[in-house]
Amino acid sequence: MISVAGVTPRDVATPRTVPELADTVRELHAARKPFALVGGGTHLELGNAPRALDTVIRTLALDAVVDYTPEDQTVTVEGGMTFAELDRILAEHGQMLPLDVADRARATVGGVVAVNAYGRRRQRYGTAKDLIVGVGIVRADGVRARGGGKVVKNVAGFDLPKLMVGSLGTLGAIATVTFRLYPIPAATRAVLLQFTAVEPIGDVAREIVARRLEPESVALYNYRTLVVTFSGTAAGVDAQMRALIDIASPCGAEPSELSQLEREAYEQRERAVRRDGPWRLRVIAPPSEPVVTAVGGVAAAPMAVPVAYPMLGVGLHAFSATVEGDAAAQPDRPVRDLRETVARATHGRGHVVFDAIPDAARSLVDAWGPPPPAFELMLAMKAKFDPHGLCNPGRFIGGL
Repeated sequence: MISVAGVTPRDVATPRTVPELADTVRELHAARKPFALVGGGTHLELGNAPRALDTVIRTLALDAVVDYTPEDQTVTVEGGMTFAELDRILAEHGQMLPLDVADRARATVGGVVAVNAYGRRRQRYGTAKDLIVGVGIVRADGVRARGGGKVVKNVAGFDLPKLMVGSLGTLGAIATVTFRLYPIPAATRAVLLQFTAVEPIGDVAREIVARRLEPESVALYNYRTLVVTFSGTAAGVDAQMRALIDIASPCGAEPSELSQLEREAYEQRERAVRRDGPWRLRVIAPPSEPVVTAVGGVAAAPMAVPVAYPMLGVGLHAFSATVEGDAAAQPDRPVRDLRETVARATHGRGHVVFDAIPDAARSLVDAWGPPPPAFELMLAMKAKFDPHGLCNPGRFIGGL
């Protein structure tokens, strides 16, 4: 049974074509029935509980390749295609879509765009907003619309593709997506740097910027173990590896290169903290602030060590908690106090987003926290796209 942020729908619809998707949405709109879009179900715990939910629309059957010209380095696919299948298709032409997904076998293209999922490779390639070129949607009234195009340089008109990134299904259904692609790198190597204190980690990050290195990812595991990965041509990777090793020792770290198996093991840990644990959160702040240790006193969930992207200002934490009666959830400190802790640690510049909350505690914690300064604009966009409030109502920031 599907449960969206703790709410079970009355019905589940599974359209097999984009026209069927439009028909389904049109019927729900006419009947004023609230609905949610679900792909592989990898982010069902994200957000607050919907105010109402009649129908879930599963998009897994919408998995066709609409257009793929490898020479143009772009691909257009339907929103229900899984990343594992897309990987297979692109690999035949030596290409890839470098969006990090914690579960590529289940996660769908439309779902990842809707939640703006990203991982360690955001350091090099950015998020979905940096890779999306075009999008086809089904509006809340069932009318199909499209924005962007099939080429990378497309700046005409309203930027609908980027608007849909992170919209969490509150503006309509993502039917098709066009992405820019990258060649699969010829070489990938990683260096592990072990630290005994937090401060030198910042020194390494600043030196990486000063020397204009271009790592694929910089990920900090369990507050003290930094893994820096480079990818590209063999000669380019070798040069950057030597430069990083030169940086490491003066900053108080002994570098050691990881084998392929060791590198993959660390990458699996990074995926685990984004996927496992009844509570999962992100601490987001300017890179100059200490997101690494902002929630350092909270006990991590088994097999999900804390991970941070120190050069991006993002910290990830998964942990366990119990809820006793009407009391607040208690990991090592009240969950309701975590935002205050993060605000103090980041000098008021950081905030917390809960990516997963146990159903028993949903009434105790707002997944998003206070609405941002641009919230009035978000309300206006919601009113334009979904005036009757039928798309995933109440699940997003500020009850959108």
